[in-house]
Amino acid sequence: MYRYFLGAALLLSAAARAQTAPTAAVLTQADKLTTAQQYEAAYALLDKADPQNQQPDVVLAKEKLLLNYYLVSLNYQGFGLKNLEPGETVAQLRGQEGNYSMHLLDIPKELKRLQQKYPQNFALSKGLGDYYYQVQQCHCGERDKTDDQLRALVLRYYGQAHAHGAGDFMSYYAVGYALLVQKKPELSLAPFEKSIALNADYPTSHYNLAFAQLQLGRWGDATPHAQAAYRLYSDPELKADAARMLGHLYLQQKQPTEAKTALQQSLDLQPRNYASLRQLLELAVTERASTAPELAARLYLLDPADEQMFIDIMDIYQAANQWAEAEAVFRSQLPTAPKAPAAQGLLHFYLAILNMQLQRPREARPHFLAAQTQLRKISKPDNPLFELIEKGLKETHP
Repeated sequence: MYRYFLGAALLLSAAARAQTAPTAAVLTQADKLTTAQQYEAAYALLDKADPQNQQPDVVLAKEKLLLNYYLVSLNYQGFGLKNLEPGETVAQLRGQEGNYSMHLLDIPKELKRLQQKYPQNFALSKGLGDYYYQVQQCHCGERDKTDDQLRALVLRYYGQAHAHGAGDFMSYYAVGYALLVQKKPELSLAPFEKSIALNADYPTSHYNLAFAQLQLGRWGDATPHAQAAYRLYSDPELKADAARMLGHLYLQQKQPTEAKTALQQSLDLQPRNYASLRQLLELAVTERASTAPELAARLYLLDPADEQMFIDIMDIYQAANQWAEAEAVFRSQLPTAPKAPAAQGLLHFYLAILNMQLQRPREARPHFLAAQTQLRKISKPDNPLFELIEKGLKETHP
């Protein structure tokens, strides 16, 4: 009897080895095809090896291939793949019309089914976390679930995976991100730090760790991670955003020189960014720098009909008690200001207010009249600006 059971065990072990070896070879070959951007060929190889989705490693490889390299999707259950030609990229082709091979795979259904069969395989939990994170980010599937519900699933499945050592830098990043969105910055720190420990070159983990620290008021702890994000990002918009955050952190730490450098780097990357221009203007006005008028003019020119812009410029100069300088900035725009009623009306209104502040009612009156004429063309009679204009006209009556 003992020999029988030993023989049976040897037979089962040999069968397992015979099954594992071909699977490993298939996965290796699929990886090579994926590296060569032969995505359709890679999926066909995996599907041939496991057409009934019975092998966890193969199904997870299918999921990774579909989620990372699909070009079109149908509710995130049907995925179009293609073998790319030299020079083609997934980013260029995704969402575009074309001839793609469609593959149907209900990823959460298949992974949950495999979990029933392999309850100790926590790579399946990670796979479910990967799926729900991707769906939440792209909003292209699971339409019956809210963002909050999808984030809860991300935390649930990644939590299971991480508790058993099945995680990578992206899964830890996704947990940190979900907690940050849930307004739990303190809890997001550990997963972001773990993500960075696993891959210190992923800039978005650094960026969001810095953002979490910023929300907690830990400017010094946030700064090196904002620096790392700025250094690592290659996309100009993301790099500019990291530099802008870095500028804000330096301002909080009373380091205006470093703040100015970071904000200028951000502005160089995004010359029309409102936030960078506003913060640089505030620094320049505070220091009475010669660059202040030019920065104020650039901020004005972003949208001459934006009332918030006028308010921001006024607030910055008011905080420095530089009313005359603010008036000069707006007055310099009169010759070239757009003729649209909103732009003309607001410019004249704020010139009137500034002249009143400077005790120059004679100069203020024509601006009040011009503002009234222009704003009547576009505003309802109950607009609060008209009450201020009427008050100004009474106070400036000859």
